[in-house]
Amino acid sequence: MIFSALELLVVTRPVSLAACSTAPRCRVLVLVAVALALRVWFDAPVLLAQQPADRTVEADVRMMLQQYADALETLDATAVRKFQPSIDIELLRKAFREMRALDVLIDDVRVLSSDGAIVRAGCRVTQTLTPRAGSKQTTSVTRVMRLRKQDSSWVIDNFER
Repeated sequence: MIFSALELLVVTRPVSLAACSTAPRCRVLVLVAVALALRVWFDAPVLLAQQPADRTVEADVRMMLQQYADALETLDATAVRKFQPSIDIELLRKAFREMRALDVLIDDVRVLSSDGAIVRAGCRVTQTLTPRAGSKQTTSVTRVMRLRKQDSSWVIDNFER
């Protein structure tokens, strides 16, 4: 994106250096263009090297959260515990016994930070709960969670909000 703006500035506005010596605004534009070019030149290899790993982590997190949503929909506490080991399984079993159905959609997933073994991710969780007694209820909340690498997969460590 920065490089595109730089190309636009340099390609669409060719400027002679002689003309810039008398126009302060022109000198500023040339200095900004040079600074951006240097930034892109030196940062591009680092940014390009980071992107595939970030994409892999984000794809893995998305897949894990989809599997977590699927596990919640089964109303099987043991299946949910595979993705959230710290959950109180007895309390979850009791809650599931009160439900006829649970539909879960986790979307708008974004990795907020990652250091290899720990990821902070934000997402929107929409749940439609059909209780055994009473009427269907739908809630939608934005969650931030901390995930950690356990063996070769991600698990939910805790919810920040």
